[in-house]
Amino acid sequence: MVQLFPQRVEKPMYHLFGELAELMVQAADAHSKVLGLGYRERMRVAPRLHDHSTRAEELCRRIATRLADSLITPYEAELLYDLALTIADTIDSMEHTAELLVLARIGTLPTALLEAGKGIERAAEITVVASWSLYRVRDLDDYYVQMRKLKRQGDRLTRQALGELYQRGGASTELLATHDVARAVSGTVALQERVGRLADLLRVKDA
Repeated sequence: MVQLFPQRVEKPMYHLFGELAELMVQAADAHSKVLGLGYRERMRVAPRLHDHSTRAEELCRRIATRLADSLITPYEAELLYDLALTIADTIDSMEHTAELLVLARIGTLPTALLEAGKGIERAAEITVVASWSLYRVRDLDDYYVQMRKLKRQGDRLTRQALGELYQRGGASTELLATHDVARAVSGTVALQERVGRLADLLRVKDA
């Protein structure tokens, strides 16, 4: 059977996707720390996420330049660029969560949100492994399955966190701010699932 994309992107490009995925791992680690720390420690760790987000945007620009010069179909180039941008958006979403926590001076978060943060770390780790297979996308058959599972887990945990939040009560301003943080974490989970879906679409189209 003839492959839809017989000549994939030049292999040297893939180290850029690997770097981007590694950045997401570093961001997810900082994100988990920010979720679990107190205000002073959050102030110290949060700037790391801004640095990771800035670096991710730079990598996306480099990937865009490489794609423009690559001998691949426009469709695959679009998918790969969307994949890179979605990873960058995921890192930006983590930075957004950290900003909310710092600006609102939120106290201890529901345990379920900390667990959701660990799930985001796990999704980032398996994305790094998946990035090593982008030049042979048929090896990605299990990646999206894992990302979907983590998405369902993350959704369940953020719902649980909201329930815990309303049960314990407190000042309305902190309730609203923590609600916003829970939604931001949920947004990060959704973006990671989209990363997996785009990679799986590459696999399906190449079958």
